[in-house]
Amino acid sequence: MKTRLKTTIATTFLLLSAGHASAGVYSSDQAISSQQYQYNKQQVLNLVDSAEVQQKLTTLGVSPAEAKMRVENMTNEELITFNQQMNDMPAGGIIGTIVTVLVVVAVLDLMGITDVYPFIRPI
Repeated sequence: MKTRLKTTIATTFLLLSAGHASAGVYSSDQAISSQQYQYNKQQVLNLVDSAEVQQKLTTLGVSPAEAKMRVENMTNEELITFNQQMNDMPAGGIIGTIVTVLVVVAVLDLMGITDVYPFIRPI
């Protein structure tokens, strides 16, 4: 009898303490938006991984790891804008690309999201 009571109490405790799973509606727009965000972020990260960009970033005093961290913190809108600017640039415009990356980093510094440039104070 005691064993049956202990088993019942243990089973009840386990059932009540188990987490509840909940399912929600995940629209196609949300799925597409999530995939687009990942794609845009990966494009910018691939750009930062290129040897030319890493060399230029290092020359300008920004470590590639810091640049990658900043890209990870960019919003979807920022990534879309950045990628559109990249697509509008002429081929071979690596300097323009680097300048764009640095401007994005400066804007993030102004917003207080990052702190790469010590001479920029957040607003």
